Amino acid sequence: MKKDKELVKRLKRIFGFAVLLMFLSISAIGNAVSQSMEEYAVKAAFVINFARYTQWPDESFAGPTEALKLCVLGNKTIQSAFQALNGKKINDRTLDVHFLDKAEDAGQCDMMFIGKGVDRTILLDTLAAVTGKPVLTIGETRTFINSGGIINFFSRKGRLHFEINEAIARKNHLKLSSRLLKLAIIVGDK
Repeated sequence: MKKDKELVKRLKRIFGFAVLLMFLSISAIGNAVSQSMEEYAVKAAFVINFARYTQWPDESFAGPTEALKLCVLGNKTIQSAFQALNGKKINDRTLDVHFLDKAEDAGQCDMMFIGKGVDRTILLDTLAAVTGKPVLTIGETRTFINSGGIINFFSRKGRLHFEINEAIARKNHLKLSSRLLKLAIIVGDK
């Protein structure tokens, strides 16, 4: 009987410890999701400014106030952050945010944000679909620029930076403001 009471006490302690670990894990997951959402909210704000400092060819739009179409490939956290941009004004245009699942729809976009969780094949197919078209492509993977992307986010020493391949922007008939280029790390052919 005494051994049974000790066993019950021991099991209660183990159960209590397991519950504590579970709550700590849930808290850590919540913090990671919150940090991720904050990171994408910052990236979304950058994307707005990239649009402000990019000039598309006149023939890209039917009229001077036609919406600027931003397409997003990425997970639910990315989509939530970028959905907040829908309807924002970019110079004389309104930003129209769309979420894509496949590369075939990429040709309808004026801008694209491709998240780091996107399958590499989809990434490459998407970039191939917009090569030579006036589409500002923005990503966040190490290989994004080398794969044909124009602007890529990266972190260094806990700070967010971006690099630009101006040569690809020119090939896609986009003109990037010197103000934007001054803030970026320029990579690729000049």
